[in-house]
This record gives sequence, structure tokens and C-alpha cells, in this order.
Amino acid sequence: MDLNFNGKVVVVTGAASGIGRAAALTFADLGADVVVLDVDAKGKEIVGDIQKKGGTAIFSRTDISRNGAVRQAVDKINQQLGGVDVLINNAAIAREGNVLDVTVDEWNQVLNINLTGAYLCSKYCVPHMESRGGGAIVNVASVQGLSTEQDNAAYSASKGGLIALTKSMALDLAPKNIRVNCVCPGAIETEKVKQALSESSEPDIVRQEWSDLHALRRMGTPQEVANVIVFLASSLSSFMTGTPVLVDGGMLASFGTAGKPV
Repeated sequence: MDLNFNGKVVVVTGAASGIGRAAALTFADLGADVVVLDVDAKGKEIVGDIQKKGGTAIFSRTDISRNGAVRQAVDKINQQLGGVDVLINNAAIAREGNVLDVTVDEWNQVLNINLTGAYLCSKYCVPHMESRGGGAIVNVASVQGLSTEQDNAAYSASKGGLIALTKSMALDLAPKNIRVNCVCPGAIETEKVKQALSESSEPDIVRQEWSDLHALRRMGTPQEVANVIVFLASSLSSFMTGTPVLVDGGMLASFGTAGKPV
């Protein structure tokens, strides 16, 4: 079994924190040259952590919702590292509200980052993957793209679209020896989730409620999702493409009733 990424260039969007950070550090530990692509300057700290351990990493401060910015960023990555082998489309934002409450600007912002951003990064990375003989793309979607809840219209639409885009790209890119899969995490205890809990008037109760949505009675960790991302990017998943992989602690297996009296 091969989880060796020596000589591979891995681009991770939204890598300054959360799942993206865990994925970037894991790929680096496995020998990859890592591109930390984020609008958050904290991404430089991740690069520093990788370099301190003897790894190769660069930071690209890029707004993935802007066509020209993504094109220029990928061109620069190609110049610096010689191409792209793996792309992790992880960057995302969320705005609460139903279709009546969410403003047009909020809707566009969520879709532009979560869905159009993945399209743009893929569009400009794929030619460099093809020139190196193929590669892998892993999109970070969500259980919200498969089964949603109230007041989450924009985010759910963006993640559902990303799952559909995953399948479409898998068909289009298979002749180029590029596999495309996605992960669909449940509630993951990222920095943003921890902040949301701390701002709650009853953080312990809310934490338990979120944990009880999963059959495993807990939230996941960024590393647990990163482990699946790495698997999907590796040769261990060589016969997988167009597949949404649940990393949800059994959340969707239970019709949303895990841990709750029925």
C-alpha cells in the first residue's frame, strides 16, 4: 500500500485552518510539495510549520472567487514547483438564512467561493495535471449537500452543486487519467465551530446536541477528514472516481435521528 507523495505537488485551498490545514500538514508529512492557498495570511504559518520539519511548501494568497487571480496563482505555482498533481478544493464559507432572508450579495459570495472557486481552481490546475500524466482532485463538500436543514439555503446549494460538479468532472477528466472524488463531512470541530460554540449562551448543551446528531455521539476532527482526503488522492483509491464519500460519524445513516429519541 502506497501513501507516499514524494515528488508530488499538492494544492490545498482554504489551508490556513480547519480541514485544509490538517490536509496540508498530512500531505507534507507524506513527502508532498504543498501549496497553501488561502486569502488568510495565517497560511504563512502553515508553510513555516512544514518548512521547519524539512518539507517544501509555498503560500499563495489568492481569492479563489476571482478568475484572473486563480489563473495567475496557478501559473505561478507551475513556475515555482513545475506543475500540479493533486488539488484539494476545500475553501468555503457559510451564511445562514432561507431564500427570503439571504441577500443576493450573501448568496453570490457563498456560491462564488464554495462552487465557482472549485470550478476555477480545477479549470486552471487540470492542464498541469494532464501534462504530468494525470492526477487527483478531491472536493470538500458536506452532508448538507445531500440532506439539509432549515435556514441554510446558500451553503446547501453550494455543496449540492459541488457534489454534482464532482461527478461531472469525473466523467470529463477520466480520459486524462484524472480522478475526481469528494468528501461529505458531518459536524467537524474546526476553529470556526469552536468559536460558534464559545459564543453560544449554553455551549455545553449545544455541543451535546451537535454531537448527538451523529451515531458515534461526537463531532469529527479535521484530521479524520484529512485522512480520507489523503486516501482519495492516493493510489490506494485508484479505482474510485465520481464518488461522494461520507465522513459523518453515521449522521445520514440515521435519517437525522442519531442519539435522539424517535
